[in-house]
Amino acid sequence: MGQKIFIDSIYQSMQDSARQVRLSLGRPSSHATRQQALQQVEMLKAAKEALQIGK
Repeated sequence: MGQKIFIDSIYQSMQDSARQVRLSLGRPSSHATRQQALQQVEMLKAAKEALQIGK
């Protein structure tokens, strides 16, 4: 098994374990959609620009 495959397998296992823990605690998955992530990036860029303009 190559090192990348091994690391990817460990990462996937950790993600699966975290998902199981969230579900067992009654919390929904925190997985964001691509659109939500893009909106958040745009919001953060706008906030950064506003800070630079205010200086």
